[in-house]
Amino acid sequence: MGTQHHVPWPGWTAQKTLILPIPPEVWPAPVETLMVDGLTFVPVRELHVTLVGRWLGPALQSDPVRRQAVRDAFMRLDWGFTPTGELLRLEKQELPGGGGHGRVIGSIIERIEMPAMAEFYDDLAVLLGRGLSIPPPHVTLYTTGRSQGIAVPDIATLQRLTAHEVHEIPGSKPPDWHPPPPF
Repeated sequence: MGTQHHVPWPGWTAQKTLILPIPPEVWPAPVETLMVDGLTFVPVRELHVTLVGRWLGPALQSDPVRRQAVRDAFMRLDWGFTPTGELLRLEKQELPGGGGHGRVIGSIIERIEMPAMAEFYDDLAVLLGRGLSIPPPHVTLYTTGRSQGIAVPDIATLQRLTAHEVHEIPGSKPPDWHPPPPF
């Protein structure tokens, strides 16, 4: 059996999301801007995996028993991951009004393998008493149009938002790059 990768409970964000920060010594954030398809992509300041997004966070925080159950489920899992090398450019049009400006926003993500995500969502589904779609594990590397990534709650949304695969990010990974070890 492999090494367990248990990490401390990260806590809920102010936006009622649950993110797993990736230490920079494990996987450093990119530093240079990137031009893809005529758009300027800005590197994110820190890398993380969104475990629970804004669409689900409020339901899981609705009472103290649920909050504790989510924490317990998180704490018992191995949160190791492996980058896949699959880079995708995501894009969507913001809706005007409600905080949106009607602009094109986007991100470049790298898909990761994170087996704990499926088990975590099985636990959350039991906790909520309903089926849940598992978000495709990924790390946002760059954004355009705004500083946050694009919400990707399920594989259908990922497919709909994917403009295309990015085959290379200049300067981001030398030819002999190997995925960082899981933490």
